[in-house]
Amino acid sequence: MNKLLALGLSLPLVACVVGPGDTPDPGSGSGGTNPAPGGTGTTNANHITSNTMWSGAMDVTAETTVDQGVTLTIAAGTTVKFGPAGSLVVNGNVDVQGTKGSVVNLVPATAGTHFGSTALEPGGTLTMNYAVQTGGGIRVDGGKLVVTNTRMSQAEGDYLVVGDGNVDVSYSAIGLEAGGGTDTTHCDMHFGGSGATIKVTHSNISTSSYGLMLYGGNNVDLTNNNWFNNPIQIDTTAGVSADISGGWFDKGAPSASGGATLTYNTPAANRLPATMAGPQ
Repeated sequence: MNKLLALGLSLPLVACVVGPGDTPDPGSGSGGTNPAPGGTGTTNANHITSNTMWSGAMDVTAETTVDQGVTLTIAAGTTVKFGPAGSLVVNGNVDVQGTKGSVVNLVPATAGTHFGSTALEPGGTLTMNYAVQTGGGIRVDGGKLVVTNTRMSQAEGDYLVVGDGNVDVSYSAIGLEAGGGTDTTHCDMHFGGSGATIKVTHSNISTSSYGLMLYGGNNVDLTNNNWFNNPIQIDTTAGVSADISGGWFDKGAPSASGGATLTYNTPAANRLPATMAGPQ
């Protein structure tokens, strides 16, 4: 029989809380865990040390680390609310399993506020499908990020910050639609370093001061995206290169600064289909 842990427990009508001082609860509910081999469970609420399933309603009140070799699965339809100090550090795997009809919501506990970025450390992997994440960004520091069919907005600073690692974002949106309100995000994407492999395609990049700060990266794949409502679409520095072919820019294609290269073949005359931009 699976043992249920406090990290994954969801009592009827009560959200599970992940934070300092939590101890394992022997109760049952939809937010339980699938224990690691041997049936051992978590004893430190700030670390997830065995394979865990979150479902229903979850509250994350502190920095929570998914340990190396461990998988946190977030089931379709789950709402995860992050307190001001809540965040995820991913040394293992986080699998967000939303569906078109039952998305996963990753939101601040108090509407209109922010929470800490999800940090992908070396060896860590975050996979997101059909999710809506608002209020906190994503930082890739050597891990792997795979995002599809997801909408992201309202970071406190920059949303997708990449220093090193592997990034593949497609059929998603960073930013809001026109008329969708004010986005607090300063820069939809900020790329630095030199060793990352970055691909962001078939997505909407919008409504921030900068669509992209391209300050690191070579041969970055940015093809077939819509870029709109950003005062500065792409800001570059010497030595970087990216392919923005097939994209649509509401104010015309950006120009690369000295020593940078932006390749723009087959420009789109009109905005690419809305079906490419995450959960509808």
